[in-house]
Amino acid sequence: QQAQAEETTRKQQQLEAEEATRKQQQAQEEATRKQQQLEAEEATRKQQQLEAEEATRKQQQLEAEEATRKQQQLEAEEATRKQQQAQEEATRKQQRKQQQAQAEEATRKQQQLEAEEA
Repeated sequence: QQAQAEETTRKQQQLEAEEATRKQQQAQEEATRKQQQLEAEEATRKQQQLEAEEATRKQQQLEAEEATRKQQQLEAEEATRKQQQAQEEATRKQQRKQQQAQAEEATRKQQQLEAEEA
C-alpha cells in the first residue's frame, strides 16, 4: 500500500512538473511573440517616418527648383525687356541725329543756292 501511495505521489508530482513546464513554455512563447510584435511595429514606424521625411525632402527640393526656375525666367524676361528698351532708345537717338544732319545739310544747300543767286 505504501509503494502504491508513493507511486501515486510520484505520478502526481510528475504531472504537476509537466504542467508547470508547459505553462512556463507558453509564457515564454507569449513573451517572445509580444517582443517580436513590438519590434515589428517599431521597424514599421521608423520606415514610415523615413519615407515621410524623404517625401517631404523631395517635395521641398521640387518647390525650390520651381521657384528658382520662375525667378530666373522673370529675371531673363526683365533683362530682355530692358535690352529692347535700350535698343529702341538708341534707334530713336540715331534717327533724330540723322534727321538733324539732313536738315542741316538742306539748310546749308539752300543758303549756298541763295548765295550763288545773289
